[in-house]
Amino acid sequence: MRKFEILSLLRGLTTCLLGTGWLKPDGQRANKFDLVDAIADQVSAPSRSAIAVARSRLEGAPLLRIDAGETQTQETREGVWVRAWIWVEQDALASSDALRLTNLGKRLAQLEPQTRAVFLAYRVEGLSYSAIARRLNLEMVEVQDELAAALVALSAALDEQS
Repeated sequence: MRKFEILSLLRGLTTCLLGTGWLKPDGQRANKFDLVDAIADQVSAPSRSAIAVARSRLEGAPLLRIDAGETQTQETREGVWVRAWIWVEQDALASSDALRLTNLGKRLAQLEPQTRAVFLAYRVEGLSYSAIARRLNLEMVEVQDELAAALVALSAALDEQS
């Protein structure tokens, strides 16, 4: 039986209990409603068993963490994805950023001189297209083309690192 079918049955049971009055009004009725609500909440919540299995697999793995209150899962035919966190050291981030800057610097140095001049004038000096065109004796369209070529080459360098 699927979750939505169980949930529907439990909601129907609640309606039945409210409408018929067959339980004694001595507190049993309230206890039954609490139980039905607890079951309905459990059924309507994401698969907690998947979270329990994921947590057991993470024992002894200090680099991964599932938050105590985390309840988000995504079911597929093959299994259930449980969202977790992965630890990344600051040193790894710093070395990654340094490597990225080094690779960008190398790629920038490999650009054609005119392409590099246009890029640096635009991004570093903050010049407008028309100011760059005047400085380098280019047409405005040429400035745009050179800048586009620089951006494509530099973004390719970033993609190679990913």
